[in-house]
Amino acid sequence: MHTGLADPDATMLVAVVGGELAGFTGCGTSRDPDPEPGAGEVRSLFVGPAGWRRGTGSALLLAALADLTGRGYRAATLWSFAANDRANAFYESHGFERDGATRTEEVWAHIEEVRYRRALP
Repeated sequence: MHTGLADPDATMLVAVVGGELAGFTGCGTSRDPDPEPGAGEVRSLFVGPAGWRRGTGSALLLAALADLTGRGYRAATLWSFAANDRANAFYESHGFERDGATRTEEVWAHIEEVRYRRALP
């Protein structure tokens, strides 16, 4: 399901299971200061604990990648906390690889983030 956003270069997708919000993802134009040509970004991905290990996260991530592909992007990036082993294993299982970029942001208490990248079909 697409939801209108203030940013026309972004899409928000939601997963509803049993009439309840199970998760969401946002994707669109890369917000990095040094975006590689042709790369879009998976900006957010959240699945509530009740949806873990049930395919909800995979469905949302694949829908975001399909959205980016449909817009003509040739690669997708995303940021994840370096120490979030569960999320990082999930992204790696979907073909993402760390590209060497790191950052910290005040809004996240300067916890180290790593950038992941994968090619799109």
